[in-house]
Amino acid sequence: MRSLLVRLMIYFALAAAAVIVLTAFHHSGIAVLTVVIFTYLSVLILVMAVMLNYPRTPRQAMVHEFADHLESRNLLISNHFRADRAFRVEEFEEEGPHYFVELEGGGVLHLSGQYLRDYEPVEGSVRHFPCTEFTVRRHIEVGYVVDILCGGLVIEPEIEAPPFCAKEFAAHRVPEDGAILEGIVFDDLLHQRSGSAPTY
Repeated sequence: MRSLLVRLMIYFALAAAAVIVLTAFHHSGIAVLTVVIFTYLSVLILVMAVMLNYPRTPRQAMVHEFADHLESRNLLISNHFRADRAFRVEEFEEEGPHYFVELEGGGVLHLSGQYLRDYEPVEGSVRHFPCTEFTVRRHIEVGYVVDILCGGLVIEPEIEAPPFCAKEFAAHRVPEDGAILEGIVFDDLLHQRSGSAPTY
């Protein structure tokens, strides 16, 4: 919700800037107006690219540099997983998608958050996550995911389940990011989510 409000504020700011620019230069010649419009559009494209996190590819150099910096300060914790199957749950109100991953050694890993968008396929690219082997690297103090190191074979999610509803969030029926659900059969969870029934 917070990220949505931030984006709306940026959109309004860009629209206001466009009005101000056109008002200030509307008496200028066509050449000046063309340069002003071109400059504005260039800035607009740059801002939108940053907002959309483009290009959205995993293992970006800047992310890895940051991760290496945290690791050198002992502020990074890495968890390695082997997986067999997975399914995806649509995101709710810009909070990021959810993935339920059946682990090779038992249990179901739940990952959720906007960071997962960086590992999903966009037009013209291939899927990187989920996969049969991956390492989730988190900030040891704050707990957020810095990056995911993908390996092995790509796992195509078996279903795209409907998003969790507000009641499920309010009732704390949505697992935390990084939670490993023990004693839960992956197929049962998959069928529950695909039928839009509460998971717990």
